[in-house]
Amino acid sequence: MEYRLATPEDAALICRFVNDQQTAYQEKDLRSFLEQEDAKAFLAVDGEVVGFAYGCILHRPDGRKDFYLHAIDVAEKSQGQGYGTALVRYIDDWRKRIGCRKMFLITNKSNPKACKCYEKAGGIAPSDDDVVYVFQ
Repeated sequence: MEYRLATPEDAALICRFVNDQQTAYQEKDLRSFLEQEDAKAFLAVDGEVVGFAYGCILHRPDGRKDFYLHAIDVAEKSQGQGYGTALVRYIDDWRKRIGCRKMFLITNKSNPKACKCYEKAGGIAPSDDDVVYVFQ
């Protein structure tokens, strides 16, 4: 199993994976995303892509930076085998190496598979009263 940072050259490979997951990206849009300096994507590869995650580096006004992990997907046939947990751990180690103070993500308690993955990878939900507001 290989865990790695994705490059723009991986766009077609990622598109094939996410289309299997009922998420569709256009290759040109994905390539453009991967070319942005603070936009990052990560792959879990076992002969083929079995996991994909993406997020971005957030620069703070105090000079520090954090990493926001926006989404992680693991192929249905590969779920429950530890790939998601290992991918989150890889991303967490990566963000430490590049000097991000912390990593954060948002999920729902109604998504127990995601919660279990993040907790196994070392994530904590420090408060039951956290609220996320979305403006569209």
